[in-house]
Amino acid sequence: MYYDQQNPSSYVVIPQVNASCKPVKGIIFESVDHAYDFYCEYAKKAGFCVGKGGSYMNDGLLKSKYFTCSKEGHKPTNSYDSMAEKDGSNRPYYKRRKRPTIRCGCRAQIFLKSDDGLRFEINDFVEGHNHELVDAKDMHFVRSNRKLTHVQQDIIYELSTLNLGPVKAFNIMRKKCGGFEEVGATKDDCKNFKQSITCYIGEYDVEMVVQRLSGKKNCCDGYSFEYTVNSNVGVALLSSESIESYSWLLKVFLDSFGIAPKVVVTDQDPAMKQAIYFILPKSRHRLCMWHIMKKLADKVGATLCNNEDFKRKICDIVWTDAISQFDFETQWELIMKEYDLETNKWLYDMFEMRYDWIPAYYMDEPLSVSNSQLSLVEFFSHFDHCMEIQRHKARENDHDTRYTHPYPVSENPFEKEAKLMYTKAIFNDFQDEMYHIRSGVACLKSTEEEDFVRF
Repeated sequence: MYYDQQNPSSYVVIPQVNASCKPVKGIIFESVDHAYDFYCEYAKKAGFCVGKGGSYMNDGLLKSKYFTCSKEGHKPTNSYDSMAEKDGSNRPYYKRRKRPTIRCGCRAQIFLKSDDGLRFEINDFVEGHNHELVDAKDMHFVRSNRKLTHVQQDIIYELSTLNLGPVKAFNIMRKKCGGFEEVGATKDDCKNFKQSITCYIGEYDVEMVVQRLSGKKNCCDGYSFEYTVNSNVGVALLSSESIESYSWLLKVFLDSFGIAPKVVVTDQDPAMKQAIYFILPKSRHRLCMWHIMKKLADKVGATLCNNEDFKRKICDIVWTDAISQFDFETQWELIMKEYDLETNKWLYDMFEMRYDWIPAYYMDEPLSVSNSQLSLVEFFSHFDHCMEIQRHKARENDHDTRYTHPYPVSENPFEKEAKLMYTKAIFNDFQDEMYHIRSGVACLKSTEEEDFVRF
């Protein structure tokens, strides 16, 4: 690798690959697919992803073909500053999806030529890249190296019939294979495959069920079924959100499961509260914290809800079970005084109902999401599992930061410098802050004084 600071385009990275694996001018392949597979195998060892470049056809025959580095070319950019007002108007700034690009104008490639459209010869090979290559330990993140095998696809499908989704299927394969990098695919690949199955089935799902039942009817003498096609559809709905309707619903629930739940979490519907009291008297009724906190902005105003100190303080005592009841009440009172909310009726009511939604008041009660029967060995096994997922996610984020380029929204030199310093997530925050600063600051006057400009 060498780099001339006076000439940035001279930055060249030569992959460290065994000579026997490198493309060489004059090598002949039996088909263009064989050439592509060969270059992909080389790219896997070198640390980059392959892109299918241009081609030339003559008389219906493929005469030449390029295979390039996937970072070839550049992403089209806008000719205007998207953070500035356009045409002098007060047109609002629309926040775009921040999708980084991997393209940086890399010229690494092989060029193939053919006389008969069948056999292809390497006519040119550009080995150097103008970017960092992917570490071997991160190659499983590269798209060209991710592929679900037929066995893995069968696993995803079979587990879906057991009501296990693609993410759980991925975790099972990860555990069976011995790690994230051994699966050969990502969670997104599994979800995309499951989505493709759903799209393929589409409107034929009923037809497939009928065919399956018909086959079973032909094989089993004692089995029979009938079906009809009718344009009328019947749907059972609750007639109203009343105590009677909810009571009927809870009775049906009891008849179906045969046991009352230990905990029932709902929103603040008063009719549901009464129905639970009458039908499920031994069940603990709790209010959904998410629904309550979602109303906070409307109840205290957008200005206060956007106050970072206020949000941090209120969340620190609500979204935790690590404080005592006394500490919660003390901190709540201090927050109400500090932000002049002592006369807020809604917050007063929420405090009076604190026993039904604040974790500090039911931290000793058993929850369906907890398992107090775990042994110490099982606990640490689960802990290691969670840490492994967290480390893998961190590696994936680091990979995205190193090998993708965020899309600039201005020509500001500060943005260009920040892009080199920050991670992708921090840089996105920086872009948002820079927009808000620019939208609230205006230069009223500037004068040149010797070697500097005074604003």
